[in-house]
Amino acid sequence: MNIAPDKTADAILRVLGHVDPPEDLYSASGSRLYDQITANDLTELPEILAAVRKTSGPILELAAGSGRITRPLLALGRPLAVVDSSPEMLAMLKEKAGTKAFNPRGVALELMEADMSRFEVDGGYGCVVLGASSITLLEPAGRRELFRRVRDCLTPDGRFLLTVLNADSHEASVNNDGTAISALGDDAFLITAESRDPVNGARHVTMVHVSFSVDGTYRSSAYASDVAFLSNSLLEEEITAERLSILERLPVRIASPSPGLNDVELWVCGK
Repeated sequence: MNIAPDKTADAILRVLGHVDPPEDLYSASGSRLYDQITANDLTELPEILAAVRKTSGPILELAAGSGRITRPLLALGRPLAVVDSSPEMLAMLKEKAGTKAFNPRGVALELMEADMSRFEVDGGYGCVVLGASSITLLEPAGRRELFRRVRDCLTPDGRFLLTVLNADSHEASVNNDGTAISALGDDAFLITAESRDPVNGARHVTMVHVSFSVDGTYRSSAYASDVAFLSNSLLEEEITAERLSILERLPVRIASPSPGLNDVELWVCGK
């Protein structure tokens, strides 16, 4: 994805004296930061769990990351498999899943390192979950491949749950840029700069982590991620082209509002 430079993020990095370009948010160090900032985010969890409880059989979670959604899924006590392309994320998730606090029912968690559009499973899943609007991380060919694989692994009455950021509601707005600052413990804070690139139909997110030492000096690290701004009508066309049907579109309450995140839906799909 070729995204235009983010001038706001560049200016913030210059002020901080940060000379290195941002790393991938899903790098080894980026994964640790991602885990820290999402650990207590409850967005979409009530909606996903309510929909999962209406299904039966094993669950497959795609793009599981370090386990924000996996944890409540484990509490259901059903067989669970997860897919993620980051070995760092999976290592963190494996360690957590071995603890009573994270996995109170001792579910045997199957972990698979793979791209969410390239996973290989035998099938028989009553529910496939793709949260965090992660579908926007894929190019069109990857999305189509994901939908094909999901359809193949679902039971006849199985359900595919995915959360979708409704890009259609943003089209009337010319400027969707935004910057937010939040505390991370007692000695650090996070700057999140988001900008929309209408030419490429994408959102560029830069996260700058600033931490202070006891002598008052600070160090910064920066991470970036690009996500597509998908039209709901296009996404619906792609899903139905792979012989899946959108059965429900449910509103998702945003637990931790951010400048570039609003109007999220949970789509419940079936064969």
